[in-house]
Parts: sequence; C-alpha cells; structure tokens
Amino acid sequence: MEKFVPKFQGAPWPDGARVLHVYAVPDQAAHPPLARLVAECHEAMRPFPITPLVDGTLHCTVEMVADTTADKITTDERDDLLTALHEHLATAGPLEVVVGSPIANRAGAFLDVSPDDGLVDLRERVRDAIREVRGPGALLHNGGRPHISLGYAWAEASSDALQTALRRISPSHVPVRFTGLHLLDVLFEERPRPQGETAWELSWETVGTVAFPDRRSTA
Repeated sequence: MEKFVPKFQGAPWPDGARVLHVYAVPDQAAHPPLARLVAECHEAMRPFPITPLVDGTLHCTVEMVADTTADKITTDERDDLLTALHEHLATAGPLEVVVGSPIANRAGAFLDVSPDDGLVDLRERVRDAIREVRGPGALLHNGGRPHISLGYAWAEASSDALQTALRRISPSHVPVRFTGLHLLDVLFEERPRPQGETAWELSWETVGTVAFPDRRSTA
C-alpha cells in the first residue's frame, strides 16, 4: 500500500476543502455483527500505517457533487439538491446487502459490499438528481465498485501482510440494511502524525437525510 491522497476533479484534494457527497452510512449500533467485524479489522490494521475510520465515519460512497467545492454551494442550492434526491429516491426501498470480506488495497483497507445491483440503482437515482439540479458537469467522480472504507494509509507498507491478517477474521461477512442516504458536507484535512508524516483524515457535517419508506409487511 501507499499513502492515500483523496482526489477532487481528477487532481489531489486541496487541503481543507469541503465537497458535497451522498453516502450510505451503516448504523453500527443497529448492526452489532458489523460493529464486531469492523473492530476486528481495526485491530488487524493496528500495526500498519493506516488511519481507521471511526466515530461514525464508516461509509459507502454513492456519489460526489464534483462541479465545485461545498463553500460555493448556497443554502438554497443545497435545499434544491436535497429536494431532488427525495424525489428520485421516493420509490427506493431499504437495501439489504452483505458486507465483507475485508480487503487490503493500495489505499488501505475496505469491506466489499454485495450484491451490487441495489447500490448501483441508488447511484443512478442519485446521479439523476444531481444532474437535474447541477448539470452533467457535477458528475466527474468514479468511485468504482461499492465498498465501505475501513481506513486510509498514510505511508507505504505491505498490502499482502495486511491481507493475511484480515483473512484470519471470521466470520468475515455480515448482513447490513441501509435505510436511507445522507447528503453530507465532507472535509478532508492533511494532519501531522507523531512520526513526522502526515495523514489525510475525513470528517463531515450533515446537510440532510433521505429515509427510505419501510415496505416490510406489518401483518
């Protein structure tokens, strides 16, 4: 693995910039098996130069609003985007997925998410909402296959060694239910490490939430 550097508009992220994102955020309190799996992954990651995603920052990126930074998007424009998200997601239901296995990669570590179908459908709905409000130029992000990031590397290390440690975790798969999506004002900052290196760290502020209607039978 190598040091993770977030990207915005195809270039390294400007330190301290904020950008609007739509995330699926798993509720670990409602999913104790997920919380246990994440804790075991973080323990396996501990000897490696990785900043774990903790304190509620575990997430699956659905889409980025990539035409400009968040400070240039007004309150009214945020409200318009949130309204469009509500409209385009009105017929989406809660999404059941399987999270795992944990995987080491160039940027650190993540949890695979499958099947893809539901999250791909959500991504297309979100993209339609963003395109409607901000135009096609806001869709410059390619996040690849759905995944939940576990932590970001701040120096070089052996991905093979980390994968060996993660492979020992069992059970390595847990069910997760996403009950909505979150429009977030996401901040990446490059912060100093005790060893003299720097690490990119993630935080966010909530702009709004789109809850899915629960279509489970109450009979």
